[in-house]
Amino acid sequence: MRVHSFETGRVRPKARERGARRYLPGGWSEETLSVQAFAVEHPLGLCLFDTGQTARATERGYHQRWHPFLWISRFELEPENEVPAQLRARGLGPALVRWVVLSHLHTDHVGSLEAFQHAEVLVTRAEWERARGVAGMVRGYIPHRWPRGLTPRLVDFTGPPVGPFAQSHDLAGDGSLLLVPTAGHTPGHMGMLVRGDGERLLLAGDAAHSREELALVVPEVAAWCEREGVRVLLAHDPAAAGG
Repeated sequence: MRVHSFETGRVRPKARERGARRYLPGGWSEETLSVQAFAVEHPLGLCLFDTGQTARATERGYHQRWHPFLWISRFELEPENEVPAQLRARGLGPALVRWVVLSHLHTDHVGSLEAFQHAEVLVTRAEWERARGVAGMVRGYIPHRWPRGLTPRLVDFTGPPVGPFAQSHDLAGDGSLLLVPTAGHTPGHMGMLVRGDGERLLLAGDAAHSREELALVVPEVAAWCEREGVRVLLAHDPAAAGG
C-alpha cells in the first residue's frame, strides 16, 4: 500500500497564544502551520484520511465571524491546493475514493468533503453528536458547510485492543486499516493504523502538532510507536509532507 500526503494550504495563527488581545484585528504570526490530508492506496479501494481545507475558507464570510475560535486562524490556499485537484495531479481521481475517514470534524479536516459524497464517510459517534446543529456551531464546528444530507457511518469502537489503544475498528476486514480512538484534541477524535508491505503508519490527525509534542501529550502512544517502528503522520507536522 502506498500512502500519499497532501498539503492543503497553510493556517496562520495569531502571534499571541493567549489573552483577549489576540481577538482584535491584526496581530498575525509570521509562522504558519501546514494543513495535511492523506490517501492510502489499498487493494480494496482508495482510503482518504481527512479532506483538508477548501479554498473557499479564504473567502470573507465563509466562516461564522461571531465565533472567536474562528477569528484567530487564517487559512491560506488556492484551488489547486485542495485534495481533489492534488488527487487528479497524481492520477488518482476523486471518484476512486472508497472511504473517507475523518479524524474529527473541524473545518480544516472536512473542507473538501463535498467532492467525496459518493464515498463511505466514517466519523466516530461521539464526534458526530458533538459537532451537529447549533450546539456544534457554538463549539466551533461549521455543520452548515457540510454536504447537504451527509449521513456518515458512525464508528463505535468494539474491536480488540491494539498497543496503547483500548479498542479498535477494522475498516478493511483484514487488519490493514485499523481505526483507533485518540481522544484529546476533541472527545471523538480518532486515528488510523495502516499496516502492510512491511511498513506501519499511524495517521494521527490533530493528536499533536508534531512528533515531539506527541511524546508530551500522549507519551504511551509515542513510546509504543517508537518501540514498534510505527511512523506517525500528523495533520500539522511539516515532516509529514512530501509523500
